[in-house]
Amino acid sequence: MALIVVVDDDPSIRLMLREALVLSGHTVLEAADGDACTKILKTAHPNLVITDIFMPNKDGIEIICEISERWPDIKIIAMSSGGSRLEAMDYLSMAEGLGADRVLHKPYSVKQALQMIGELLLVPAS
Repeated sequence: MALIVVVDDDPSIRLMLREALVLSGHTVLEAADGDACTKILKTAHPNLVITDIFMPNKDGIEIICEISERWPDIKIIAMSSGGSRLEAMDYLSMAEGLGADRVLHKPYSVKQALQMIGELLLVPAS
């Protein structure tokens, strides 16, 4: 299946996603912030990065810009709860404008996340 990096400063979010993704046959690497994600991307080339927007050190917006510039073939899902729903939607809209392929508003269901991941990783018929 796919190599996926989950980037979130909340260990419970990383755990939930890792467990669901591993059960779906994916390999998962985790990062607690954008700096750790960049280190992973320098040595591994994942199919997908799922990143929170608000994190210490390097945030999700910075990661999205970096991936879009340096590794444009990596798919990106941005996620956020971002305080109020309107504030989160503003940041998620910004994330899409900067290169995120899809966005998730927290809280979301594992089923919803897995469906989105499946759509992004689907190889087009030739």
